Amino acid sequence: MKIDLLNVGIQGVVASFHDVAARKYFPGVPIQPAECATFKILCEKLQRDETPFAMMAIENTIAGSILTNYSLLERYHFQIVGEVYLRIELHLMALPGQRLDEIEFVQSHPMAHLQCETFLAAHAHLKPIETTDTAESAKNISEQRLRKHAAIASALAAETYGLEVLAAGIETNKQNYTRFLVISKKASSENVENNNKASVRFETKNEPGSLVRVLESFSKNGVNMTKIQSVPMLGKPYQYAMHADIEWTDRRDYLRAIQDLETSASNLLHFGEYQKGEVPFQS
Repeated sequence: MKIDLLNVGIQGVVASFHDVAARKYFPGVPIQPAECATFKILCEKLQRDETPFAMMAIENTIAGSILTNYSLLERYHFQIVGEVYLRIELHLMALPGQRLDEIEFVQSHPMAHLQCETFLAAHAHLKPIETTDTAESAKNISEQRLRKHAAIASALAAETYGLEVLAAGIETNKQNYTRFLVISKKASSENVENNNKASVRFETKNEPGSLVRVLESFSKNGVNMTKIQSVPMLGKPYQYAMHADIEWTDRRDYLRAIQDLETSASNLLHFGEYQKGEVPFQS
């Protein structure tokens, strides 16, 4: 069925990296981004059926896991229906006709400033201004016609808001990737037989060997655990739930592992089965 316009929730404004990730995950499909200032607002829009899908960053190769988003997945019980990896390429952009030596202020999210620290240190005349979103910084400069201001944002932001790139690829670490989850209220019923990855959440007893027994549920069934993340349990100081991503080649192995997990762990939650994303780097 042809989709004329797909509404997808994103954190940030049009041309944010969440928007870039959505376009990468849904290639060839016209995207109508549903802009959300925070991840909580994004979840609320999805909960109210204002959008069928939403993009949620879950981990970055430099900053690590986003623990608050794991907690949101627990709270709203959304289903993960896909994932996409995106290299974060950062560019310095300003109103057309300006030179780099004319720029005095650089607007962007504080994480973007941090990830461009080498470039900024080499251009000490640039004064950082922290904002809530990379693309919104570009949008503000464009709409307010701010001269002597530049933004650090995506190439799509420069194109969208009519800015000129003064310096491309200014991120310090070129191995800067973010993994985005594609979440929905319902699990996808399409191409289920091609699913080869799942995300689960469980708890273990606070006793010797309890976590080992859980991990054996995966290893003895030939299932590969690609990530495990502890998340604090609200109202239970120093107690943690475990989130795990697991992959398989034979679905029967996965089903046996889950059956074993149900006996070795407690409060098991399934966040969805999906096709693992293409990893664009060597692990």
